[in-house]
Amino acid sequence: MTTSARQRRPRRDALANRDRILEHAERVFAEEGLDVSLHRLGEDLGMGIGTVYRHFPTRNDLLLGLYHRFQERVDEAGDALTGIEDSYERVVAFIDQTVQFSLDVPVARAVGVRVQRLFPSEVRVSPTASVVAQAVEEGKAAGTIRADVDVTDVASLAGMLADLVWVREPERSVVLPRMRALVLDALRPEGTPRPDLPATPVSMTELTRLAHRNRMQP
Repeated sequence: MTTSARQRRPRRDALANRDRILEHAERVFAEEGLDVSLHRLGEDLGMGIGTVYRHFPTRNDLLLGLYHRFQERVDEAGDALTGIEDSYERVVAFIDQTVQFSLDVPVARAVGVRVQRLFPSEVRVSPTASVVAQAVEEGKAAGTIRADVDVTDVASLAGMLADLVWVREPERSVVLPRMRALVLDALRPEGTPRPDLPATPVSMTELTRLAHRNRMQP
């Protein structure tokens, strides 16, 4: 083995350990909250606490690492939007991506809130925002998106839909598609044909129960 190869191996091992810590923390934090100790994470992984501390001296540093990891996923998803030619469909894809991300990474919102408080200078706007902004302007020019819509409106609507992922099944499969259809209708210019709303709405009794008792906690 060459000297350079021997020097590279610890680096690969270190990166692998860092990824293992982040992946495990993502799962545990989603299930048990953000205050699980570094000692507990190290024990779960069969990893010495010194190894954990070398990568993340404090739990706050670990949360920041998770935040950056989540941002990378958002950026990668945003890159995929550029391959969608139709501007309106690009906006729809962004909305669906936002919802799916909340489903796939349920702890992301809680991590983002904590990082905003602890490390405000680390919080940034994803490059995806400019991709969506361009799609909105192109859609407005093409007449497929109402003329008074702004990219911040689209981002807000996507966030509102993403909030609905905390509704438990089976109600989520009713509520989320209907709200998605209404959101998409809100983006269309007046006079554009609207498809029928999917599914049957929940009753007021069910809605009241959802509001008070049937929300998953991030």
